[in-house]
Amino acid sequence: MSSKHRARNLSWIVTAAAALVAIPSTAEAHPDVDRKGGQWEVLVGGTACLPGRVDCHRDDGPDPVPGYTRPSFGTGATIGYRPVSFFMFGGAYRFGMFDPDYEVADTGTNFNVAYQHSAFFVLKPILPIWRIDLGLDLGPGFSRQVFRMNNGDKDFSQGFAFLIGPSIDFWVARRVFLGGKADFILNAHRTVCEDRGAQRECMQSESRHLAPVHQVLFGFHLGGTFG
Repeated sequence: MSSKHRARNLSWIVTAAAALVAIPSTAEAHPDVDRKGGQWEVLVGGTACLPGRVDCHRDDGPDPVPGYTRPSFGTGATIGYRPVSFFMFGGAYRFGMFDPDYEVADTGTNFNVAYQHSAFFVLKPILPIWRIDLGLDLGPGFSRQVFRMNNGDKDFSQGFAFLIGPSIDFWVARRVFLGGKADFILNAHRTVCEDRGAQRECMQSESRHLAPVHQVLFGFHLGGTFG
């Protein structure tokens, strides 16, 4: 075989090898993912208390309710519309519990359950990279936070809240993704109300109250598009 023929054959081999490498590379660069349309999301995981107008931990001392606001369970859902791959808007609901450990001095009662309901209008910028979405929920809303005693009495606060929720998701199918998420709910409640039997008294938050605190929800994130 002449050197000219050998060079030509080598050229064909190199071209064919390059084509075989390029085919999967092109497919990987443009995955079969549909990022537009209606979008649903579900969050399931845990919660933690973040100090707000009051603290999440009280030491023994002159304070009448020393103790802790400990982590617990949280969940939530979002429904919205994604007109382009890099943005979504919609509504979100979150439910997060606390595990309070406080005993009211000289009464024999204690706070044994606490929770927060919240709803938001969400604007979500998204950075799509191959099959990965880096998102950030941002939105104003309303929240209600309740700390209940074992005798049926309760303290609660409610009002304006703001959601900041970073997420990272991986598209496992054309219209389904899963990943992780953390939602920081920042509360701006101005007053706290005490229900004691049939009487209710509302006042500016004082050191003896357990609400309002901020809350973070974190955990497993599942969602997808439709339509």
